[in-house]
Amino acid sequence: MAKTSGETTGVLVLHKTLDVLEALRGAPSGLSLAALTAKLRMPKATIFRILATLESRAYLDRTPTGEYRIGRKLAGSDAEGAPDQASIIRAARPEMEKLLERCKETLNLGVLDGGEVLVVETLESPQAVRMSSKIGNRRHPHSTALGKVLLAQLSDKEALRIVKALGMPAFTSRTITEPAALIVELERVRAQGWAMDNRENEEDGRCIAAPIYGPARKVLAALSVSGPLPRMTIAQAKSILPGLLATVQRISAALRHDALADD
Repeated sequence: MAKTSGETTGVLVLHKTLDVLEALRGAPSGLSLAALTAKLRMPKATIFRILATLESRAYLDRTPTGEYRIGRKLAGSDAEGAPDQASIIRAARPEMEKLLERCKETLNLGVLDGGEVLVVETLESPQAVRMSSKIGNRRHPHSTALGKVLLAQLSDKEALRIVKALGMPAFTSRTITEPAALIVELERVRAQGWAMDNRENEEDGRCIAAPIYGPARKVLAALSVSGPLPRMTIAQAKSILPGLLATVQRISAALRHDALADD
């Protein structure tokens, strides 16, 4: 049977849409409309319509500076039965509230999204001087405790691919900016089961983070505790650590329980 012109047009649009998605897959930090137009050599109006449609369906999202990138609907876990973001937040929130009562420092729940750390839940310290955060904040992974924990779940090759695509800028004089040094740090994180940002992302703050596991021991997210200097000394951070580790263990257990209940 001969194809109609409508069928032919539909196939062409599908091919162009896949070209856009493949281009964005190779750019974790995102691409602008102009960059995609130059890369794909398609009419700007065509690419814009594709981007607008994909963004409206949550297959793409936008960076704070306007670049398009793969959204969580495509970038999320491909493991069958893996909890979605809402389930992770639902399991984590009550445990985060308990930990906040004890440590009185800011808590952030983060996931790896498009190569960046995306804050999906936060509870701020009740103290007047505190580290501030908000849901939706994005950070480079190489300079944060959350990011180190999330990168440590990956192979060295994949972790380096992500940080090289994003770059490894120095946010303070202590930021790790060399790939080889980052690999050493990730090996330490894997061995000890937690990470520290020792004034590497902000000069006046220190942070610790630990992984949250789902089914099959897959790292789904990370939880951090951060505080300002001079209050958050290394000794103070380490005194908070047992509570943080116990908290992520309970969240992980809740996620595994929910996954079994859904089977």
